[in-house]
Amino acid sequence: MPHSIDKNTLRSQLQQRRSMMSAAERKFYSEKICQQLIRSPSFQTAQHIAFYTPVKGEANPLYLQKYSDKCFYLPLLSQQKKHHLYFVKIDNDTEYKKNIYGIPEPLHTAEDIIPIKEIDLVIMPLVAMDKKGNRLGMGGGYYDRSFAFKKNLDNLSKPILMGFAYDFQLVDSLTAEEWDVPLDYLVTNKTLIKSHNY
Repeated sequence: MPHSIDKNTLRSQLQQRRSMMSAAERKFYSEKICQQLIRSPSFQTAQHIAFYTPVKGEANPLYLQKYSDKCFYLPLLSQQKKHHLYFVKIDNDTEYKKNIYGIPEPLHTAEDIIPIKEIDLVIMPLVAMDKKGNRLGMGGGYYDRSFAFKKNLDNLSKPILMGFAYDFQLVDSLTAEEWDVPLDYLVTNKTLIKSHNY
């Protein structure tokens, strides 16, 4: 992607490209991304893993649930802190309701909530990412606000933040904003790399 392209144009172009993929293509490439991911030490050593429910053609990390020795968590919109997330444990019996964005959120009890700093690995949705770990999301800032504490911690401290996307979403360069929290790793259907921020 050209360096000069603005974020809104880039977001629109990549969302359109995702929407053009067939369901079979999304499944095929999402499983390839998962295969790259499960070989990583970050996944193999993690016990508590947060991921997301894909929308609008996003790559799907939910195939990771077959690794039943792990505990998996999904994000919910916080009612207490605006534009923040909290994470709850799910299993095969979890029931869901849609949030204000139409994204399914798990019904849960207080016992299902995990303190965000106890998560080992966070698999993050995105529209674009670059090799420096810069991430372009949907523009709501939920992940950046929720993980802002990571900016003051040592490199690769818990939780590990990993961008999860199709290969064409890895772009040459993104302009980082002051509030952006960089990714620690990037995983696509072709590669898994450590962010060049480190």
